[in-house]
Amino acid sequence: MERALGVQGNSRVRVKQLVSLAPGVHLRELQRLLGMSFNSTRYHVDKLTTAGEIIRVEEGGYSRLYPAGISEAERAIFTLVRGETDRKILASLVADPILSNKQLCEQTNLAKSTVSEHLTGLVRAGIVKTRQVTENFVAYELEQPDQIRFLLRSQNPSILKKASDRFIDLWDF
Repeated sequence: MERALGVQGNSRVRVKQLVSLAPGVHLRELQRLLGMSFNSTRYHVDKLTTAGEIIRVEEGGYSRLYPAGISEAERAIFTLVRGETDRKILASLVADPILSNKQLCEQTNLAKSTVSEHLTGLVRAGIVKTRQVTENFVAYELEQPDQIRFLLRSQNPSILKKASDRFIDLWDF
């Protein structure tokens, strides 16, 4: 019995650490990263949520997981930064602080409609603001470029994957 509790404790520590490494991670993605069954992952997430150690938010049919103590505004930013399209747009705005829709399309290689749709969401979330440069020219810029720059670095998928893999390897010795 004592051994079983130790294994469950280790699994919960792993869940909590991965949620801290990847705020906004989906329950299914967490399950894949951990290499555990979906039911075991959900069980540990439920226990950690009940204990107040992580936050579970249902969004669009998905359960997103965040470390305890994260604000709603930060959750919104983490959710957006995890998406590849939003990440491309934000990275372009970090590199060049004021860009038009057309310039963003050129830099990201995304369709105008895609960029427009994502910009609308980013403006609504308060991450990007519009600037009327001339009568016919609207540009976009970041509200808090330093914070977005930091989040983009921390949410780099290849770095996150390497960190998660390394973390899992350490637990599987």
